Formats: sequence, structure tokens, C-alpha cells
Amino acid sequence: MENDTSRELLTLAEVAHYLKVAEKTVLRMVHNDEIPSIKVASQWRFRRAMIDEWLAARMKSPPKSELVKLIEATREPVPLSRLTEKRHILLSVTPGTKEEVLRQLVRPLVEAAVVPDGEEFLAKLMEREHMISTALGRGVAFPHIRRQKESRTSQPVLVVGVCRQGTDFDALDGEKTTLFFLLSTDSDVVHLRVMAKLNMLLGERKLNAKILAARDEDAVLQALQEEDRT
Repeated sequence: MENDTSRELLTLAEVAHYLKVAEKTVLRMVHNDEIPSIKVASQWRFRRAMIDEWLAARMKSPPKSELVKLIEATREPVPLSRLTEKRHILLSVTPGTKEEVLRQLVRPLVEAAVVPDGEEFLAKLMEREHMISTALGRGVAFPHIRRQKESRTSQPVLVVGVCRQGTDFDALDGEKTTLFFLLSTDSDVVHLRVMAKLNMLLGERKLNAKILAARDEDAVLQALQEEDRT
């Protein structure tokens, strides 16, 4: 018989003892689909290896910020101006290769300790670009990693980059890219809602013009705040 503890099935009581919590706490997590489990003959069972993976993932993931909770829980418009600060706005992005441009956009996240490892985050951005370019055309690109959970940041941060000369970012329409919006978040919901709002606003080109005409970071923040009020 195979004696592999990584495949061992645990009972409710054993999992509670393993996690150092009450059985009713584990049962509540089961009913809320918060912990991997399976029902066998009216009894809950847990695979040790899956519990270990689940526990490791929770240890790596920071708690959600109040802003993330708000965005996920409501259908109110996403407050773009609350996602960025002056230090996250780059008005002089230098043209270059994709990696060179992305490295500039990642730098504010590293300096603000938003991402734990800048090189790792950059590698994930490049991995996504190798699949298909995040430059959607109209001079705009939305760089992002493939799996949001891997960003390991609870507070969503939007980096706004302006490359006035334009740079080749493999845009779908073949045009040079001048505006970059890099969102770092571990929430798929936040990512999708922010990208949807940006895509709508930038499609109308009003926000594009305001940001490109901005002389300083305050003007960019004001443009975002005006969109939040509409």
C-alpha cells in the first residue's frame, strides 16, 4: 500500500488540530468555500497536500485593503484618482525596448515597496507581453501580469507613464504608444474593473488629451479626479 503522507486524507477534527483552530471554525470555512475539501459519505475530508498549499498561499497573501474591499463589494465607479499618487506618475518615460520601458514603470512600485521583488514583477510583465502585446492601440498600453494573485500586493496602485515621443510597444494598430497604465493589484475584480473603466475613458480620447497636455503630476491627478466626478 502506498504510504505517502502528502496524499493522506484528514478528518475535520484532524484539520482543526493541524490548523490549531476549533472544528466549528473549519466547518464555517468549508461552508463558505474558503478551504479545499470534499464530502465523502456525509463526512468532510481534506487532503493534507492541498491544505498545505492553501495555508502557504494564505501566508503569502497580505490582507485586503479597505479600497479593494470597497471596489469588490460595490458597483460604484472605480475611483481612479485614489489608485495613484504623484510619485506613481512618470511624465518622461524614455522610448526603448519593451523591457526598458517596463523597467521604468516598475521603478515607482519598487520604491514605494508595493511589489516585493521588482525583477520578479518585471519578468512576469514580460511573460505577459510574450503572449500578446498589452498595447491596444490609440497610443495606449495596459501592461499587467497574467495572474493578479502573483503580484502579492493588497493595496492597488496605478502607475501612469507618458512617453511623449512615442515608443514601439507592438500595438495592434501599428502606432507608437504614448500612454501607459500599469496597475498592480492582487484582485482580479479590481483589475478587470479598472481596465474596463480606463478602456472606456481612453476610447473617448478626452482623458488621453488631458494627460498628454499635463505639465506636471498635479495636472494628471486633476484629470483623473475630474473623471471620477463625472
